[in-house]
Amino acid sequence: MSYEPLFLKYRPQKLADVLGQDSVKETLINAIQNNKIVHAYLLTGPRGSGKTSTARIIAKSLNCTNAVDAKSPSASPCGACESCVSIANSSGIDVTEIDAASHGLIDDARQLIERVNLASVAGKYRVYIIDEVHLMGDKALVALLKTIEEPP
Repeated sequence: MSYEPLFLKYRPQKLADVLGQDSVKETLINAIQNNKIVHAYLLTGPRGSGKTSTARIIAKSLNCTNAVDAKSPSASPCGACESCVSIANSSGIDVTEIDAASHGLIDDARQLIERVNLASVAGKYRVYIIDEVHLMGDKALVALLKTIEEPP
């Protein structure tokens, strides 16, 4: 029997499962269903409000290959395809999750910027999740801001 922390066991896997964020959830669902996906999303809120979970759900929604509604991207990812499982396990090749608290230097930002030009490998979209971005250094933030404002 393996131990699984409660926050991982009960982490939402679809936008419909996200609780307490109705306006954000509705906005994201509409953007995905109407194929009006923008190149960057900024998720803010207090600790434990679901920012990282929502970012992972967005990544699944964009890259799911067996979507419940048979559309890609889909607001209802299947959760069972290779892409969904790899994103849930934090091993997705097209989803890069960075902890800015420990990788917040200018050199880290430069490495990220160099990889932004790479195309996705297995999925339709390449997704970068920068967790704790407020802990990045000023120079790193300025370097990333240019790429976010004017994506390649």
